[in-house]
Amino acid sequence: MPIRLLPLGAPRLGAVLPQAVLESAVSAPAEPAIPLWFSLLTGISLWLNRLFLSLLMALAGFTLWQWWQG
Repeated sequence: MPIRLLPLGAPRLGAVLPQAVLESAVSAPAEPAIPLWFSLLTGISLWLNRLFLSLLMALAGFTLWQWWQG
C-alpha cells in the first residue's frame, strides 16, 4: 500500500537540470596525481607482504611435512 504523503513520481524540473549538470561536469576538478614516493612505498610494502606470507606458508608446509614423517 503506497504512502499518500510521498509522491510516486519524481517532480519535473524542466530545462534547468541538464544545463546545471553540464556546467558541474565541466567545472569538476581533476584528481591529484599519486606521488612517486607513495607508489614506491606501496610497491615495497606489497612485496614484503608477499615475502612474509610465502615464508609463513613454507613454515607451515615444512611443519606438516615433519609431522607426517613422524
